[in-house]
Amino acid sequence: MSRIALAAVLALLLATPTAADDATTTAEVLTHFIDAVGGRDALETCAVRHYRGTIVQDLGWKEPRHSEWTFLAEADTAGAVRYAEVATWAELPAVDDGEPRRKLRWIFHPHFALVVEKFFPDLEFTGEETRNGRRVRVLAPRGMEIEHYALYFDGETGLLSHVGYHNDLQGWREVDGVLFPHRWVFGRKGGHTTYVFEEVCTGYAPEN
Repeated sequence: MSRIALAAVLALLLATPTAADDATTTAEVLTHFIDAVGGRDALETCAVRHYRGTIVQDLGWKEPRHSEWTFLAEADTAGAVRYAEVATWAELPAVDDGEPRRKLRWIFHPHFALVVEKFFPDLEFTGEETRNGRRVRVLAPRGMEIEHYALYFDGETGLLSHVGYHNDLQGWREVDGVLFPHRWVFGRKGGHTTYVFEEVCTGYAPEN
């Protein structure tokens, strides 16, 4: 084989996606995510989690444009969440009253990385994109709006970086052996609302 022909063959091989690239599956992306946050064993050791944080709102069309207030939450592995925008644990509702909605209820779940498909069902791997200068793998839930509920996982770290077009998960830090995002930024028209997680405690509520 001539050098020119050999070079052409090599170029073709390099340009053709490998079988592994073609075979990327939802399960592989989710497994990478589970491993990235600490692994199944570390996640399963947590039965209850408590959260204290601040909601920071910056909206150009609202007065005052900047405002902050406290939220508290308790979540267990059965999926129950007690949540309120209050300052003391005594003010939490006695039972799960349905708040907050899907996205926050998912991240509050002590096993969040293990139950992605419970909150975002029928996920399908749709390919890779570039978000904020990084390659991400995309899982889209069937029957739900991609702009609000598609999941974008960093191709290098495996961590979830975006939900839909306007939600960013930031500040992944370790809590009891599991990485957890300490900022969730909800982009909104004219600004954003950010949930800042200041305390994440496994199995017990922080002191008031």
